[in-house]
Amino acid sequence: MAQEASRSSSFASRWDKICVHCRRRRVKCDGARPKCGACSRSLSLQDCEYADEGQTTRTHMLEEQIANVEARIEELQKSGPSVPLALQNPYSASRHSSSHSRSSSSSSVPLSPLYSAAPSRHSTPFRVPTSALAEVPSIKLEPLIRNFLQHCSQFGFFLNVHRFQEAAKGRSGQRPAPVLLDVVHLWGIHLSGSDEFTAYEASYLSRALHTAVNALSGTHSSNTVLHSIQAEVLLSYYFVRNTRFLEAKYHLSAAVSLVISSGLHRIRSAEPYAAVGRTLAAPRDPIEECERINAFWTVLTLNNCWTVADGSPSNISYTDPNVRIDTPWPLDINSSGLHNQVLPNSNFGTVTAFLGNQPDSGVSVSALHAKAAILFEQASQLAAQYRPNMNNKRQFYASFKSADTSIERFKLSLPTVHSQSSREMIVVHSLAHVATIQLHNPFVADTDASRSRVVTSARTIVANLAQVPLNKFGYIDPIMGTLLMAACQVFVAELARFRRHRPLNSAAPPEERLVIDAIETVLAAMNILAPSCQLINSQLIAMQQLYRGH
Repeated sequence: MAQEASRSSSFASRWDKICVHCRRRRVKCDGARPKCGACSRSLSLQDCEYADEGQTTRTHMLEEQIANVEARIEELQKSGPSVPLALQNPYSASRHSSSHSRSSSSSSVPLSPLYSAAPSRHSTPFRVPTSALAEVPSIKLEPLIRNFLQHCSQFGFFLNVHRFQEAAKGRSGQRPAPVLLDVVHLWGIHLSGSDEFTAYEASYLSRALHTAVNALSGTHSSNTVLHSIQAEVLLSYYFVRNTRFLEAKYHLSAAVSLVISSGLHRIRSAEPYAAVGRTLAAPRDPIEECERINAFWTVLTLNNCWTVADGSPSNISYTDPNVRIDTPWPLDINSSGLHNQVLPNSNFGTVTAFLGNQPDSGVSVSALHAKAAILFEQASQLAAQYRPNMNNKRQFYASFKSADTSIERFKLSLPTVHSQSSREMIVVHSLAHVATIQLHNPFVADTDASRSRVVTSARTIVANLAQVPLNKFGYIDPIMGTLLMAACQVFVAELARFRRHRPLNSAAPPEERLVIDAIETVLAAMNILAPSCQLINSQLIAMQQLYRGH
């Protein structure tokens, strides 16, 4: 018995020396602090968390809820059309044990007001007032909402903006679902940049989270389902910008669950498909159908970008036949030429055809964004599988070559970046080039060809930055901070390589000076974007420290 207890204690001790992130990903952890080797090689910004530091207690609740939602996604992907959908609430103050939660994952949990019970390590918790929620007068709120809608494409807003505005004002159509209005109001205040309004932010966050939990209870319309997906996407982006990563991951998982259960991955499918959970009525018109199509691709893009940045497994599988994606590529729903964009009559295997380098009609900016995110995710997942002593090297290199070819072909298909290029197009180009960086990163130290490809991609990102008026963008998709961080890491590694190979106290050669200029260009770009985004500000500080260390 004593030996058994000793073995158990020894196992627990070793387990405590594995960081939370590596445990979740089931990868080998060297236990280094503040950041282990495996996490240092990922794009994750956060330092590692270890159980022996007592840090897991404040993240355990949300991790448990995320695991429940991910289990529901897996169940939705594998099951027939009888499976209901009921998401767990991650903000409940008291939770049952993990085993009980897993066995009752389809039961909803009452919402608690303790919204910052499990903040991310780099977050600043919002204090939710216990008194009645304060409100910004409507006359002051309206311009804040207009400001948000000018930038909403950067935060996953996939609805037709004009139609949303008209419906919100009661001029036409069904009024937007309360959950969406509450989240849009939250975003308006969040982007105001004014102390007069941001003082209300905690109250509006409280309201939005309350509404989100109950949005799909009872009877509801197809409009409510679509608007709930939009609200979950906006909440995920909101928490990402505020470096509250676990809450962002929860709302991302909720959005994935909703699009799959509603069958939005099988719109215009060449094969009949019964939605697993909520069967939506036929769309009222082409714009509503485009909104549904764009809802799916927005969620997929969000999933692909942030699961890579977080280093966690994707919520969406392309290889599982039960979750085959037949939905046609998205259209630019707010473009004046929307009615000239054509959808196919039927579709089959949209993503698998793209990854197989088959030609398609997905040429809208939204489609290019989705494709870039797919390549970014595929390259990152493939690179993470590589081990020098792996058994199936031949299969790996075949997949590597196929991914490399797909990325290069995609980059050649993109329009050139110029002074009038949109924010979305800068993000698309950057995603594609960081896909190359991610794919070749495992081989940089030993292979000159891979090092050259990585450096060239990072230089192209810098060259593109010089072509656009970054200081006029105002806001940009927060994934851009992660992409700039990846480019900066390439240049810092190059700088270290140059300095290792030149004599001490000797002058820097021109090649080294070019690398320094590239680093400073990336940091200057991040410095422009940082004031409007807490996440990018945190990433800027991390890159400044990395640069100073070399």
